Amino acid sequence: MRHTKWILLICWVILIGCTTFKGLNPVYPAVGNPNYPKMVDSLQPTFRWEPSPEPDVIYDLIVYEGIKEESFWKGTKRAVGREVYYREGLKTTEHKIEEPLMPGTEYYWSLRIRRGQKVSDWSVYDYFLFLGTGYVSMSNRPFGFKTPKK
Repeated sequence: MRHTKWILLICWVILIGCTTFKGLNPVYPAVGNPNYPKMVDSLQPTFRWEPSPEPDVIYDLIVYEGIKEESFWKGTKRAVGREVYYREGLKTTEHKIEEPLMPGTEYYWSLRIRRGQKVSDWSVYDYFLFLGTGYVSMSNRPFGFKTPKK
């Protein structure tokens, strides 16, 4: 936790955006500014992540529907919605969604590891971007993405 605060301070001082991860690091879809989720290549994307440094683990993957509320006065608010996909006990660091997701929709995804009877917390990330007169800061977010319109 203290390590994350130092990274965010360094980002603020040199005026850049920073992303720090808690848990497993996603590879695809990539993450960045949570206000602009990356678009995946299909309605059945293949999720990829970096392997756990711990030996003899298996992975769980979860996908949630995204809730997006837009208001002229309040701006855009995003939240995690209902679970739409879950797979447990994956042995590799990639998994293709078996059922198509809805087109033109925002989603969230996360991973966790299992080692014997131990199960980790779901992976999340923190994002910070200093904009000179303002900043964007979000903590403990699952990884966001959006699907193509067709």
